[in-house]
Amino acid sequence: MNDTSSPALSANDAINAALSQQWDEAIRINLHILEENPDDIDAYNRLAFAYLQKEKIEQAKTAYQQVLKRDPYNQIAQKNLKKLEDQKTSNRKMLIASPRMFLEEPGKTKVVSCIKLAPTSVLTQVSCGQEVQMKVKKHCIEIRTIANTYLGALPDDISHKLNKYIQAGNQYQAIIRSTGKNLLTVLIREIARGEKYKDQPSFTSSHVYIPSPSRVESSQDIEDATLCEEQEE
Repeated sequence: MNDTSSPALSANDAINAALSQQWDEAIRINLHILEENPDDIDAYNRLAFAYLQKEKIEQAKTAYQQVLKRDPYNQIAQKNLKKLEDQKTSNRKMLIASPRMFLEEPGKTKVVSCIKLAPTSVLTQVSCGQEVQMKVKKHCIEIRTIANTYLGALPDDISHKLNKYIQAGNQYQAIIRSTGKNLLTVLIREIARGEKYKDQPSFTSSHVYIPSPSRVESSQDIEDATLCEEQEE
């Protein structure tokens, strides 16, 4: 029962399998993608992540090493290989992204579709489950990798609301929920409330926030990834 010719076996299927915690299926799909395209760096990173969820550490290391053979400066592979080496020397178990991080809680989480996206070549370097930072600017909140690579921005109304909460002491975590060509969604989770808004939830619902088409800008609309940059005094 060979379905390797199935056109449905794509990056989106691999991501959906991961979101559904079907790690064996995620491994199978990513291996199939790599059979078709042995230089697909994103598939190797997803494969390594799935292996980590199955605690197959050596296979994960091999997958990350395959990434670095093709892209020696790939930050995802560099960072995770370093974690694996640190784990080995310190005898500590590597912190693997828990599926719980994707659970939505009314009032505390929201899935947001980002706007003003970075080029596809940048977006393909990040993976589902990867933690990112929310960088507050004067007129928006940017989504950046931990290494400070620009990925996109939150829509204006969400940026304005969260900026107000952050200034009052609220704290948030952002996790990549899905990524693809001209697509980046993040799960934003409230992890602490400041005194001013201690009795006020950050979000009114846990539904996905998708900006209207007129407000979404593709990667071709921006040459420079410093979108809402330095208008600060």
